[in-house]
Amino acid sequence: MPDAGDGEPLLDEAALGAWMDEQGIAVGSSLTVTPLTAGTSNLMFVVERGEQRLVLRRPTRVAVERAEDGLVREFRILRALAGSDVPHPAAVALCRDHSVLGSSFLLMAHVEGFNPLPPLDPAIDSAAARQQVAFAMVEALASIHAFDWRAGGLSDLGRPDGFHERQVSRWIGQLASYGGREMPGIDRVGDWLEAQLPVAFGPSLMHGDFHMFNLLLAAEAPHRVVAVVDWETATIGDPMLDLAGFREIWCPIAGEGWPDPAALRAHYWSRRGLPDPGELAYHGVLHNFRMAVLLEGIHQRSLRDPSRPDMVAMGDRAMMNLERAIALVDGA
Repeated sequence: MPDAGDGEPLLDEAALGAWMDEQGIAVGSSLTVTPLTAGTSNLMFVVERGEQRLVLRRPTRVAVERAEDGLVREFRILRALAGSDVPHPAAVALCRDHSVLGSSFLLMAHVEGFNPLPPLDPAIDSAAARQQVAFAMVEALASIHAFDWRAGGLSDLGRPDGFHERQVSRWIGQLASYGGREMPGIDRVGDWLEAQLPVAFGPSLMHGDFHMFNLLLAAEAPHRVVAVVDWETATIGDPMLDLAGFREIWCPIAGEGWPDPAALRAHYWSRRGLPDPGELAYHGVLHNFRMAVLLEGIHQRSLRDPSRPDMVAMGDRAMMNLERAIALVDGA
């Protein structure tokens, strides 16, 4: 029975099995549960029962604010994406009854694939494979942004009107809620963002955390994306924020020998069939501003969560994102 490291179980297999029986999922079959590497906001387990191989996601012991709402949102989005061109794991079931596991949780199909984190496996690391992997990620992002969110029943998922106008106050307020350390320069970045608001944008389904760790690619060529995961922060918003965030995370890690930021941007707009608007510093600054706050929150929660180690590295990365935002502001 997996536990939080403090002796308290995070997943009661008997209770889970009884609930799965009620849902008609491989009724009566034996159940095995294996922890996966924990995410920053949710814990994950592989659940095998009968012929079913599933992934269970539930909040950590000290949960991110509204973590359960995020799981409900993720389940709803995965359901909406069924039958679309967007690669995603199939939604299986959602439980909001805390008497089962002590929190809400969701079950989704397990998808085989690899995270495209350089260096690649030598067996597939060639110039052609590198371009294929990089462009496959961009194509998956373009498919998300091309999804007809209105026809998919997601019109009330977010509020695109005033999307950018709300960003600074929302994230500054969230930072204040942590009650942690000062982050020098964060107000200066916020002031710059509020002075640089985009005049207009075409709203789309926006993943909100699109990067290589949230992607699974097929091991066999062509190395297409087989699943985009972790949809709990998705909303209806500005797709260029997703694109800027992907390049801000991917390009420094990928380094030489991979398509450069301009090539990734050009491929994205080609797949969208839309004109390339060029570089906009605003979206890169906003991405780093948001990430600084989000990562600082993970760091601060880890200091109060006995089930997780102190995530000092997350705090360091938060400061790095803030420094990157300040550098982009200075260079704008």
